[in-house]
Amino acid sequence: MTNPKIGGKPALMLTSCDAMEVSDQERIACGLHIASRGLSSAMAEAVAPHGLSGMEANLLLKLDKGLNSPSEIATYLGIDASNLSRLMRKMQEAELIRREVDATNRSRVIIELTAKGKRLTKKIKPDVRKMEKNVMSVLTAKELTTLQKILMKMCVSVIEG
Repeated sequence: MTNPKIGGKPALMLTSCDAMEVSDQERIACGLHIASRGLSSAMAEAVAPHGLSGMEANLLLKLDKGLNSPSEIATYLGIDASNLSRLMRKMQEAELIRREVDATNRSRVIIELTAKGKRLTKKIKPDVRKMEKNVMSVLTAKELTTLQKILMKMCVSVIEG
């Protein structure tokens, strides 16, 4: 059996996770970790020609989908407030995003794409969707549906503690 490829690089799950004497839970956690890192690498590769990191691209894509609260964005990206603040400052300096105080709630900050950010987001979407399609192409429609349900349960479990 050959190792599957993620972002053009062989996934190491078969050798690093399956070769270990570990429980099923540990093997699954190992596989999820490696898949996550592989997906992050593939994202970074897909958006590098646009001068973005994977994290920057994910921020643009989430803003494009309507997320605009720093706490929602930090949760989605899996980073703390200080890292998000640093990321947003860099992207604000590049004139890709802007931070505004919510007119209806002065204690709330809203993050929005600028016109430049919208144009760049439009440019990266095809490359990101192609990468996602490539990564997911090894799964059947039924497997994708099952995986989505399983991951949703796991995400809820992680969030709820």
